[in-house]
Amino acid sequence: MNSPALHPKNLWKPFLIAAALAFIYATALAKLGRDWWTDENYSHGLLVPFVIGYIVYLEFDELKKAVSKPSLLLGGALILFALVMLLGGTLGAELFTQRISLVVMLLGIIVYFFGVQIVKSLVVPFALLLFSIPIPQIIFNKIAFPLQIYASQMAVWGIRLFEVPSVRKGNVIEILPNGATQIIALEVVEACSGIRSLMTLVTLALVLTYFSAAKQPNGGSKTFDFLKNFDFWRAIILMLSAIPIAIFTNAARVTATGVLTYYYGKRATESTLHEASGWLVYVAALGLLLLLNFGLKKVQSSKFKVQSQTKSQISNFKFQIDQEPKTKDQRPKTKNQIYALLAALLIGGIFINWFNQRGETAIARKPLSEMPAQLGDWRQKGGEIRFDAATESVLRTSDYTMREYVTPNNRLANFYIGYYASQRTGATYHSPQNCLPGAGWVMKEPEYVEIKTASGKVFTANKFIIENGVYNEVLIYWYQGRGRATASEYADKLNTVQDSVLRRRSDGAMVRVMTSVGNSEADATRAAIDLAAQAADQLAEFVPE
Repeated sequence: MNSPALHPKNLWKPFLIAAALAFIYATALAKLGRDWWTDENYSHGLLVPFVIGYIVYLEFDELKKAVSKPSLLLGGALILFALVMLLGGTLGAELFTQRISLVVMLLGIIVYFFGVQIVKSLVVPFALLLFSIPIPQIIFNKIAFPLQIYASQMAVWGIRLFEVPSVRKGNVIEILPNGATQIIALEVVEACSGIRSLMTLVTLALVLTYFSAAKQPNGGSKTFDFLKNFDFWRAIILMLSAIPIAIFTNAARVTATGVLTYYYGKRATESTLHEASGWLVYVAALGLLLLLNFGLKKVQSSKFKVQSQTKSQISNFKFQIDQEPKTKDQRPKTKNQIYALLAALLIGGIFINWFNQRGETAIARKPLSEMPAQLGDWRQKGGEIRFDAATESVLRTSDYTMREYVTPNNRLANFYIGYYASQRTGATYHSPQNCLPGAGWVMKEPEYVEIKTASGKVFTANKFIIENGVYNEVLIYWYQGRGRATASEYADKLNTVQDSVLRRRSDGAMVRVMTSVGNSEADATRAAIDLAAQAADQLAEFVPE
């Protein structure tokens, strides 16, 4: 593995590039490390850099052979695109975009110096890096909630096998302990849905395939020869199998908790054994993954008669195409390549950090607690409703109000506004489509409704019918901020990026109205629209335009 490129006199080059990347991505990397340390869904990310380093160490000789003519144009384009992604993600408070920007940047630098061919030999390290990056919350919740429902359904089926009576409402399982008079509700939250083990299992599946793959000759010459490689398909099968394995093992955990709750009451959900069962789920899931891999290896050895069972090289997963002969002339003849890259990174880093550190425009506003108690015919009933500390820590609002309003004919509605003074720190709206299902609500019949205010404002809002047990409600919500009201979370995110650049503002709010369907959905919808319109005319003082 000795190489002239590793001579001490050449180490200043990668050191300067690494320092420039650290300067540009310091904030993004710090937040990513914090997420790896605190978010159990992605705690495997702490080990991923070491695994990638070990793989590169094993493959170093193969990587040297894969070096080809530098692709300055493509590499430069990827580097520029990564800087644009980082700027957009920074201004739009989208951590995922910032982190994916780092992956694109690394890809661009590799292509810029070593050509396109070597990328094919780095498929596994790049895949591992991608799997360690937390996906956007809106996508994460769309994955987590179906898993919660599946785990709930399987758990109820398992609980009833033990003749324990139970009722499922969304992702909440209600059990009346033996001899008790009070029902205990077991909420199948993300931790019990399989999402935590799923993220880790997919990563482990890829690592397992890599280290157990058979060494095969690199004789292919066609672009899609990798499709004939059984190890490639074994990796796909193992990664896909992580989904049912995660659901099954976590459903088993919920089943055991439900049965124990029936016999031992609330103690079963608060004991050390319940906490330890989370680790047992990981062990069981890993065992099933290893068992499946063992079976696939048996199929592989019997069908393809692999001659060698040594550790794999990344080249097993390479897209085989004709390569140009390697010569010393293909390498940069001057230092201009490095100087050009460093200049681009430093200029881009200074520009992005300046945007990030310049602060936001201070906007005067009234606290939401001063929202009028009278909105048209609607009159506030009771005082402010506050969330518990755990919920507030998740919402991370700068200010919020939740209260009930009632009409003269006694129609009751719940009204909520969550305001964020800045979204650059990562604190941002929590869509009802993500939050309510996690509390057991079933959302259906989505549509858009038009809100017309007395002052002449017209905007579109989301409408859902939501159900939770005996409760049946009309829900209307929209995103409000900086003079805009929109139903789309994605459109609001684009508006946030634009306003962050042009107006130095990323403040905004999510506004929600809920009222019981009662005897008429049409009447309930009209009432919810009326309260939304009355509130919208008052928002400018509390959610500045």
